[in-house]
Amino acid sequence: MFDNLSAPRALALPPPYTAHWRSQGDVLNHACDLAADHGAGTLVWHASPSQSDAGRFDFAVVLEPETPLAEARRAFVIAMLALGDAVAAHCPPERAVGFGWAGELLLDASRLGGMRLRIAPDTAEDAVPDWIVIGVELIADRHHLSAPGSRPKSISLDEEEFADPAIVLESFAAYLMLNFDRMTHEGFDPLAARYTHLLAADGTLTQDGDLQTADGISRLQDAVDLTPWRGENGPNL
Repeated sequence: MFDNLSAPRALALPPPYTAHWRSQGDVLNHACDLAADHGAGTLVWHASPSQSDAGRFDFAVVLEPETPLAEARRAFVIAMLALGDAVAAHCPPERAVGFGWAGELLLDASRLGGMRLRIAPDTAEDAVPDWIVIGVELIADRHHLSAPGSRPKSISLDEEEFADPAIVLESFAAYLMLNFDRMTHEGFDPLAARYTHLLAADGTLTQDGDLQTADGISRLQDAVDLTPWRGENGPNL
């Protein structure tokens, strides 16, 4: 189901997703605004070419957990894997997808974007959230740079020949459902192991999704609030 034909194209999405095109603004904030009334599967997306800053391809999806927040927050790990799977499915096979803790997306060690998390306000750790929103921001192009090679810490979808960025979103939606199904049938541990295998930092994930390293524990609860991969206007270049 698609509710705004002014978008670049319609999306091929399975139920229960409903796509909402956002011509401008922060898709994460807009998805949060829609979450209470529109519910799970609400998907907001936006694409813009570079002007004074990098071009962007952003999307956000509303989830309605059935478990307390302390456990439901692991959806962030599941969604990061879905994002990695989606990019890996469409990038050149020699490119390596990786993660920076907790929400940075890397392609051949260069920043392609990242993920943020929002939770319904005033949700206690032992309470089931009314909703959770996962937001993704990807660098679509860096045409505004006179010498893109001077910024080796980042990369764009355009430079990696993603001719149709929306296909990443469609694949993400499918992989997200698949990975939640995998967790239902196989538990969190196999997914946690996949995530840490792709993580630039050494460590393992606990059952709560916290990162255990030789130096101690980095809590997922704190890490999702820290987004060193982005600035005020999106992913850092």
